[in-house]
Amino acid sequence: MHQPAPTANWSPSGPDNGATPLAPTTEGAPRRSWLRVESIHNSASFLVSFMFHFGLVVVLAMYTILEPPTKQIELVVIEPELEEHIKPLEIELDESEKIAEEMTIANLTTTEQGLQGMVEASLTAPQLEMPPTEFDNAPLVSLEADALLTKDTDSLIEDMPLGTVGSVQAVVGDYQEAMDQISQELIWMLSHNKVLVIWLFDQSESMKDDQEDIRRRIHRIYAEVGLSEHARGDALTTAVASFGQGFLMHTKAPTNDPAEVDQAIAAVPVDPSGEEMFSSAVAEVLTRHRRYAKIADRKIALIVVTDESGNSADNESRLETSIGIAKATDARVFVLGREAVFGYPYAHVRWTHPENGTDHLLPVDRGPEAAIIEQLQTDGFGKRTDALASGFGPFEQVRLAKETGGIFFMLPGEESNVNNAIDRRYEPKTMDMYRPDLRSRLEQVGEVKKDPLKTLVTKIIYDLNPYQESVADVIEIQQSFSPDLRMFRQQVRQQQAKMITYITYLDRAIEVAEKNRDLRDDSTSLRWSANYDLLYGQLLAYRARAFEYGAYLTKFAENPPAPPKMPPYMEFRGWRLATTDELSAPEKTEADISLSREILQYIREEHEGTPWATRATWEIKRGFGVKLEPVFFDTRRINRPRPVGNGPAPPPVQIPKL
Repeated sequence: MHQPAPTANWSPSGPDNGATPLAPTTEGAPRRSWLRVESIHNSASFLVSFMFHFGLVVVLAMYTILEPPTKQIELVVIEPELEEHIKPLEIELDESEKIAEEMTIANLTTTEQGLQGMVEASLTAPQLEMPPTEFDNAPLVSLEADALLTKDTDSLIEDMPLGTVGSVQAVVGDYQEAMDQISQELIWMLSHNKVLVIWLFDQSESMKDDQEDIRRRIHRIYAEVGLSEHARGDALTTAVASFGQGFLMHTKAPTNDPAEVDQAIAAVPVDPSGEEMFSSAVAEVLTRHRRYAKIADRKIALIVVTDESGNSADNESRLETSIGIAKATDARVFVLGREAVFGYPYAHVRWTHPENGTDHLLPVDRGPEAAIIEQLQTDGFGKRTDALASGFGPFEQVRLAKETGGIFFMLPGEESNVNNAIDRRYEPKTMDMYRPDLRSRLEQVGEVKKDPLKTLVTKIIYDLNPYQESVADVIEIQQSFSPDLRMFRQQVRQQQAKMITYITYLDRAIEVAEKNRDLRDDSTSLRWSANYDLLYGQLLAYRARAFEYGAYLTKFAENPPAPPKMPPYMEFRGWRLATTDELSAPEKTEADISLSREILQYIREEHEGTPWATRATWEIKRGFGVKLEPVFFDTRRINRPRPVGNGPAPPPVQIPKL
């Protein structure tokens, strides 16, 4: 509190304090004249001294008078508190992928040597720990928890100054529609400068048909561009490259010969590694060509053709570098890609082994659409394997297009063999209100820590992360059981003991979500309000199913039914968990089920026409009860390879990496 200054004693000091006493004036003494030289000198000295000391006092006062501190509100969302760096979400997937040890790619520090005679070198890929898992060759991908449609693609041919962000996303029906728009973009660029077009292809097996489609259509692009008055002579040149685990150039130097371009695309190989180093490939191809573009005074249009989002670790470590190189090179990046999976990094393709007939789910990089994880990575029983469409492209590809003034062309997906695919078409105008943040991951991590609602949702997701080693044993519920009755009952007892801990996890998450409901109500973000709603509805549903799981297994183990009679070639292999509307413990679960249905139904209505509504519908249709179904295997599917003549048996078929 400000205290008044004490009253100063300005009376002359006595001789005890060492000051010279003032001589008393007598009434008869002569008066001094102010016009005397001595008086003028003393007055000037006084004024100078007074002004100096007064100024000094003012300056000191400025440093000592402080504004009252602003009131700060500290909100504790969940215990334990959020760590300084959010723990990364680690994703280990099926038996189909390995993380690359090395990436064959030219050294990025020695590329200023022209386009001829370049020798590929080795660039070490990000190293990831590989703890043992129940899956063979299961990769562990780290997703660091560190805005998609800015507008409709209403006008593609307009002046776009350096540094302007692109219209980000255009939903197209096929390659032809995308390439028609790219033709117009190239014509506009040619009206201002000569242009170098770089085609960068994904080397995955799934892209071979797409590459052939582009080869058939690419002549139309050059024919249309060639009709422009600005595309005369060598105004437009082309280079072709491809990437997988490594990187390859297919044109020795940029060319204006369409036949040479066609041959270069045909030479794109298939990389069996299953890795797509998207961000590193973009940085590499631009770095290799920037010297040519500068000398020839050309603008660069980089067109990336891929059906995957790319290796997660590579994207996290190299995306911002790629954006920086693209901006420094004055390159616009166009991506012909696929829709991302809603809140999850992977889709899973069903594949049947041709020799033993076993089914496998092969992971494919297809997301997520946001920089940080915003959705639960569990379906209540274990790791997600669904492929719900998000309405947006993969975060890295859309951000790259946006920051370079390019466009992400979202092509329709090939969903016929994708596991649990829910491929919906969402209206861009509706989805515009739910667009994810397209700022860098680093910026978004900082904002998560400052936004209580984002902190709440993110913390619950990471605490219930089935890929986190410390909680995986609890979050992962056994879904397949032995055909042997003794072993079956032993497995049931183990899962019943686990249910106590698992339900405790869910209790804590639900308690924290309910306690902080006001954060959701106060939020101005429609996307994060929807994230909270779906999270809360799912938590209630998963707790109900966890109770139902324990109760059902108890009853089933007491009197297990015999498997149904089947033909001799159908081999009984055990029991598999499924969901149903029938309840085993309604007295314990009806309250959760009723509230969960209410919330999920609210999401369907309030967020209609969005992935949140689609996911809510899926959760309701699953049912809240559980059951076990018998699993049979058709032994006629076994097709063991036989040796040719007296030669050795052919090598076994390897599980592919997509």
